Amino acid sequence: MKLLIAIPALNEEASIEDIIQRCIEAKDEIIGKSHITEVDITVVSDGSTDRTNELAHRHTDKIQLVVFEKNRGYGAAIQHAWQNSNADLLAFLDADGTCDPRFFADLARALRDADADVVLGCRLHSETKMPLLRQTGNFLFAGLLTLLSGRRIRDTASGMRIVRREAYDRLRPLPNGLHFTPAMSARALLDREAGAKLIEIYMPYHERVGDSKLKAGRDGIRFLGVITKAALMYRPIRLATVLLTTGAITLGVSLIFF
Repeated sequence: MKLLIAIPALNEEASIEDIIQRCIEAKDEIIGKSHITEVDITVVSDGSTDRTNELAHRHTDKIQLVVFEKNRGYGAAIQHAWQNSNADLLAFLDADGTCDPRFFADLARALRDADADVVLGCRLHSETKMPLLRQTGNFLFAGLLTLLSGRRIRDTASGMRIVRREAYDRLRPLPNGLHFTPAMSARALLDREAGAKLIEIYMPYHERVGDSKLKAGRDGIRFLGVITKAALMYRPIRLATVLLTTGAITLGVSLIFF
């Protein structure tokens, strides 16, 4: 069974060679500790204007490099790699050094053992190196999606996951931006017709190298938007119930304290 690891990269010159080398070195461990028999690696440089392309090109004897001349978006980079691969299992991880590619072995085993369609690495635990502001945002989005779906999830936007190819086809269309990950999580949990079983397991998460591309305000609104849109499309009654309940609680608190 073949696994494709897609690495979307936008101006990641400080970390791109390290993550490529770590993925290459992780191949044998992924194969040895899971049912994976083959691992491909595709780096998609998404309109990078620094040395990302130059540094990644040094490794094209062992990886595939795709260069977008203009920025198309995080989700677009991942989906381009996935759609141009014949792999059975489609995966991605961020290029910023926060994720350990060896953990794909654990994700692959969890996917098989649970007979799941999507497995993601949960970054929210006591050992995480995620900044507190991002932890808070992820906690809130996870809580909302848990309420809307009736299924507990801790990390809606994890940047490391594996998806079965046939499940990916059922989950499409997905957005091209950074909200690609929460949109996938929301669709898997809310769309009964997609029939995609999503699970998560705790993963190690390290401090990133370089500057984050995520903007808390702008991208937080996008994350909230895709979750709300999915709920409106697939669970409108549940969404209405949550909104009415939240409104009633807010009104009650206001009457008591104000």
